[in-house]
Amino acid sequence: MFRRVVWRAMHERRQRVGLALAALTVGATLATALLSLYGDIERKLRGQFRGYGANIIISPAGGRQTLPIAALAEGEKHGSAAPFLYSVQTVDGEPVVLAGVDFERLRPLADYWKITGRRRPEAGECLVGERVAGLFQLRTGSQIEVGGGKRRVAGIVSTGAAEDSQVLLPIEEVARLAGLDRQASLIAVRAEGSQVEAARATLAAALPEAEVRVLRALVESEANVVLKIRGTLFLLTLLILLIVALCVMNNFSAIVYQRRKEIGILKAIGGGEWRIASLFAAEVLTVGAAGSLAGFGLGCWMARWLGWQIFHQPVPARLEILPSVVGITLLAALVSTVLPLRQIRRIEPAVILRGE
Repeated sequence: MFRRVVWRAMHERRQRVGLALAALTVGATLATALLSLYGDIERKLRGQFRGYGANIIISPAGGRQTLPIAALAEGEKHGSAAPFLYSVQTVDGEPVVLAGVDFERLRPLADYWKITGRRRPEAGECLVGERVAGLFQLRTGSQIEVGGGKRRVAGIVSTGAAEDSQVLLPIEEVARLAGLDRQASLIAVRAEGSQVEAARATLAAALPEAEVRVLRALVESEANVVLKIRGTLFLLTLLILLIVALCVMNNFSAIVYQRRKEIGILKAIGGGEWRIASLFAAEVLTVGAAGSLAGFGLGCWMARWLGWQIFHQPVPARLEILPSVVGITLLAALVSTVLPLRQIRRIEPAVILRGE
């Protein structure tokens, strides 16, 4: 009987109920999309920040110029790692820093490098920084004398850092020219953003002969961006739900006003205020449940679309947030009944029965 009364009341005022359903569906849609992004934002941003290079540097300590390249294995335990070996050599008669690198290991750490030409030189080739290219008037395909032999320029590097003033060669060739076999000037490591400090402590303990330092500017920028974006998503979700609650409250206040005679008659024949209020609460919760389920489906699609727009990859649907979406939508629906329920309490049966 209770369910029939609720259903009949909703059917009789389906236009108002439909507006409330639309508002709650929109709220649930946006809540689903924002919660999906909120849960996935850290992983996505960490992936984006991986393209900005190393966040830990392992360098020689105690006045030494190099450290054993065996330290590379320790760095790789915590993420991507690449060795660098530096030597000053003569290039076309001018002293220039040669940077020996492992191009295969460097690839995940150098996604942000701007390179005109090929990213990986072949035998008899090299990469040159843009300042070196400007000094010697080089282009891709030009010939340059390095270490007593001619090399072809495979690409020109622009990073805004020291690489712009260097000539990059395979680390084995720089080691041969410098007479430094199995040595590295430094090792760059890219650890997961949340594990940077733990990785630094572990590396420092495993490599007492080396200095292990964190690139604070990059790590702190990464953490700040994640926190600010997550905070913005949280506040935006709250604002949207508040607007939805106000919209639903307006609709159900109008419904209470339209049904004031019915409410007055129910009170006159002995209907308790809480019993009458439960009818309206049941209507709101029914609409809220339907809106949350419809909004969850639409929100998953929206989160996927936003993922492509922002990160160029989709945000997967997460069923584990469905209870949260349903709970949040029902809470917003219940909050919207505060004013209508107060209106019910103020309705006087005698006034209604007199037709006033």
